[in-house]
Amino acid sequence: MLSRIAESLYWLGRHVERADCTARILDTYLHLLPAGSWQGDNQVIRSLLDSMGLVDGEGGDTPGDAGQLVRTLVFDRERASSVAGALVAARENARGVRDAIPMNVWECLNVTWHGLRTREAAGSGPHTFLRWVGERCAIAAGLVDEVMSHDEGWHFLVVGRSLERADMTIRLLAAADSETGAVPPWRALVSACGGWEPYVRYAGGSIGQRSATEFVLLDRYFPRSVVRALTAAETSLAELEAAGARQFRDPRRDPSSARRIVGRTRTSLEYRTGREIVDDRAHLLSSLQRTVTSAHTAVTSSFFRREDAVAWANIGADGGVA
Repeated sequence: MLSRIAESLYWLGRHVERADCTARILDTYLHLLPAGSWQGDNQVIRSLLDSMGLVDGEGGDTPGDAGQLVRTLVFDRERASSVAGALVAARENARGVRDAIPMNVWECLNVTWHGLRTREAAGSGPHTFLRWVGERCAIAAGLVDEVMSHDEGWHFLVVGRSLERADMTIRLLAAADSETGAVPPWRALVSACGGWEPYVRYAGGSIGQRSATEFVLLDRYFPRSVVRALTAAETSLAELEAAGARQFRDPRRDPSSARRIVGRTRTSLEYRTGREIVDDRAHLLSSLQRTVTSAHTAVTSSFFRREDAVAWANIGADGGVA
């Protein structure tokens, strides 16, 4: 597979997942707050900015109120971290690899792209728009898994999707540490991951901050847990490593490096106890964030010709997003 095609598929997976995760987070926060209170709740705005890695804004422009926040993180097509911007980037990547993806996948992303302007112009409000985005991303993800051959191209897409999913979940955990709004941070965390009902069944009578953190980090069956996302990335990287060993002869390009990074972290995380997570939460989140960044760099250097400049802000040693 050509490096250019592999890179486009990798970023296609990341951008679709970014749009979906951002839509989930915003829709959850705006719905969980008491009616009308989000209009002036600066703490909630701050938590949203933290989870998106947009403290102080991109280019020094921090949204100052809820209306501006919605425009920045939902409708701004120029920001790859916004919902609309991520979908635009996903469509552009798909357009360049139309021969490598099923026609159904391309049509889904293209129709979504055309619908962005129509939905925004309709003025139906952020909730309706965000729900529509979630549905379109779910359709795209379903088509990718059900009608696309699970070959090298699919594995590159899955690696991008899984690393983005793990990254967003880690950011939500870090942002929840400092949240003091009207909604319990653990409830917002689980709901933003789309896992409230599975979490209630998982926790039983132990609903609270500790069990929510364990669920989002360690549950092997929940698709959006960090362990599950890292496992999916590791599995696809193992397949790509086997193919890469045949394709790349340059000793400076090691197709196994990304899998080692993800595998070591996944193994370490999988066997941690709830007490260990609580006692070492800040360091753990910082380490997990570094893993995602290092895995992205390793994938890029091993399989692609250049490193993409788009990057999230890092989580500091104290667990906060910088």
